[in-house]
Amino acid sequence: MYNGAVARRVPILAKLLGAYLVPAIATFVGFGVVAHWVARRALEKELGQRLTSIAAAAAAEIADENVALLAPGDEGTRTYRNLQRRLGELATNTGAARIYVFAKDRTSRADTRSGVAIGERYYALDAWQSELRRVFSGTPASSVLFRGRDGSFYKSGFAPLRDNSGDIPYAVGVDGAASFYVELARFRRTLFEIGAGGALAIVALSIFVARRLAQPIRRLARAAERIGSGELDEPVRRETNDEIGQVADTMDQMREQLRARDERMQMMLAGIAHEVRNPLGGLELYAGLLRDDLAGDAEKLAHVARIDRELGRLKIIVSDFLDYARRPKPTVGACNVCDLLAEVHDIAVAAAQPRNVRVQMHLDGAGAARVAGDEGQLRRALVNLAHNAVQACAEDGSGEVTLGCARGDGEVLVTVRDTGAGIDPDILAKIWTPFYTTKQSGTGLGLAFVRDIARDHGARLAVDSAPGRGTTFTLALPEET
Repeated sequence: MYNGAVARRVPILAKLLGAYLVPAIATFVGFGVVAHWVARRALEKELGQRLTSIAAAAAAEIADENVALLAPGDEGTRTYRNLQRRLGELATNTGAARIYVFAKDRTSRADTRSGVAIGERYYALDAWQSELRRVFSGTPASSVLFRGRDGSFYKSGFAPLRDNSGDIPYAVGVDGAASFYVELARFRRTLFEIGAGGALAIVALSIFVARRLAQPIRRLARAAERIGSGELDEPVRRETNDEIGQVADTMDQMREQLRARDERMQMMLAGIAHEVRNPLGGLELYAGLLRDDLAGDAEKLAHVARIDRELGRLKIIVSDFLDYARRPKPTVGACNVCDLLAEVHDIAVAAAQPRNVRVQMHLDGAGAARVAGDEGQLRRALVNLAHNAVQACAEDGSGEVTLGCARGDGEVLVTVRDTGAGIDPDILAKIWTPFYTTKQSGTGLGLAFVRDIARDHGARLAVDSAPGRGTTFTLALPEET
């Protein structure tokens, strides 16, 4: 109802999306990365084993060839042609991209790729030094994937080629295309599609669950706001059979208890005020009789005048108690706010003159502003604020009260500003509490009464005050269109 610090709230939907979606996406991404990495490693390993097997088969196939006899310029000999033919047939039968024979010094002895002469240096083999050391030690080995001249990925397998003495002067190399990369790319796309679909499914599920959870919680929050503002007639309905439903039952029990307590308090206040009002009438009567009997005795009449003043204060207190206890619901009608404020201005001027306080009114172009409300209750609230403002001002002629009215964002803003001493922050938080007052003769019901009237009219009530700079109360009423 009144201003205050409002903490930033994080919607349940955002929390659920954070709780479900982020871990799920992380899981999907992690699973996809691991699955892709495992699949790639397995396929690379399988291709390497296949290529080394082909290389070993090629070494066995050409073991009887006189590779050692081949020298640069022997490309036209029958030995070389026979070796080339056998390697080519093996490459065709196995699907290898290329098969070649090379010596320890990495020079060519035969190659299915055209244009490679005997004795030509294979500089590309320098990248596989550790693999070739194992090969020339008698263990087949395979290289890592590399990109070929055509931009595609390849892998090489190597196997030792022994001579008749058992030495390993030569090795066979087999290059094979990593065609599995095409399937791996499809696998990666499939993983992405599954992950995206799973994420969307989780988003949809999170939104569904969040709405199922958030709707009853929002209604409970609105019910709590109503109860906190004093609206205790509307019951809190149970909508679910879970913990939220139990909270609703507990809140409704609390509402009933608060309403019963308020009813008892109102009955008590009304009873006390009624019982006090009857003796007050008798006291007024006897004070009048005493005044007549003491006519001419100025000193004693002064005492009677003090009795009359105290009786007047007691009547005001009793009236406040009765008004607070029995205030009816507002009778809504169209109200011209500026006309209402003019009446309050006249009442405030009458109260301010004895205290030497000036009262001003500024309409700020809101002369025709109208609101839907109970004119009598709104007048009572504004008069209360105006009286408080007058009493807050100094009586040395410097005090000033300003009544204002302006339009803003579909609201009519009625302000009551004073140049008094201001309200201490520790006290400011308590001014709306019934029976809390810092005045010697106050009841502490005035601002509580104003707060209840503002609440019943769907208005906002705010206060801005600090020691040394006065106080401004703002009543924001919905404008009638």
